[in-house]
Amino acid sequence: MKKAIALNLVVCLLGLFAVPAWAQANTPLENVRQLEVMLYGQAQGGALIERIERLERDVFGESKTGPILVRVDNLTAYLSSGIGGENSLNLKLNAIEWMVYQEVSTGQPLYTRLDRLESAMYGTTQTGSVVSRIDELLMMVWATDKLNVDVVTVPKETLVKIKLLTELDSSKNKVGDSVRYRVMDDVVIKDRLVIAAGTEGVGRVREVSTAKRLGQDGRLVVDFGTLAAIDGSSVALVVEEKATEKNKSLELAAGAGMAGVILLGPIGLAGAWFVKGRDVVIPMGTEFYVEVMRDARVSGLSLIPGV
Repeated sequence: MKKAIALNLVVCLLGLFAVPAWAQANTPLENVRQLEVMLYGQAQGGALIERIERLERDVFGESKTGPILVRVDNLTAYLSSGIGGENSLNLKLNAIEWMVYQEVSTGQPLYTRLDRLESAMYGTTQTGSVVSRIDELLMMVWATDKLNVDVVTVPKETLVKIKLLTELDSSKNKVGDSVRYRVMDDVVIKDRLVIAAGTEGVGRVREVSTAKRLGQDGRLVVDFGTLAAIDGSSVALVVEEKATEKNKSLELAAGAGMAGVILLGPIGLAGAWFVKGRDVVIPMGTEFYVEVMRDARVSGLSLIPGV
């Protein structure tokens, strides 16, 4: 009896860790909304059970039975990613995109990404469930239906080169403004891809002040938030000593994109830019380095197919 109880407890815990944190914290309706945005790009209408059945038919090719919570958790685990989840549709799609384009297009709806790949590979989009369409592409591109995935640690202070997709201007930005950026180079740990080029992240302006008279500096403080690893798990980013030194060594502060700007660290959860007596203006397209805030365990993708 005790063994059975212990086994059930372990199974429950494994199920809990297989579901992303956002799903654990939300109601079924909110989880369904996020799954719809992930798949279609926007939330759908209708009753909750109808929306779940639509998701199941589109993903699996058929609707399922059972408790609503279990069905939503199954969809979440399949569409999302996590440590060790080599069967995740998101991870498979990332792997296919990386092999075809040498970058991934995270942040776009899954259907948009899938249609783009099929148009490139077949000349037209295909029909059928998302599962069957992705597995067919995976077999075509990787010559296998099993990815070679293993858990690795992305060390604290690992450098990540990014490009701003949003202009920063201390005379215009306000606290809370989003700051979009894209990873420029693959991050590889122990011969495994952990963060793919093309991955996009969104930070936030945490503090801002305009330049004042008498040479008072303009100031911007940006929290770079988290970035999705190749398996979809989150990696927190900061600008601290290592990234600061790398940026200085590349003379970014004197470059055309950041003229007069000094990238400072360490400052905890954010990066700060100062311009003496002027407003901070960092154009869209400026490239520089951030770094991993703490050790992160992720599923790394090997380019050697699984067996």
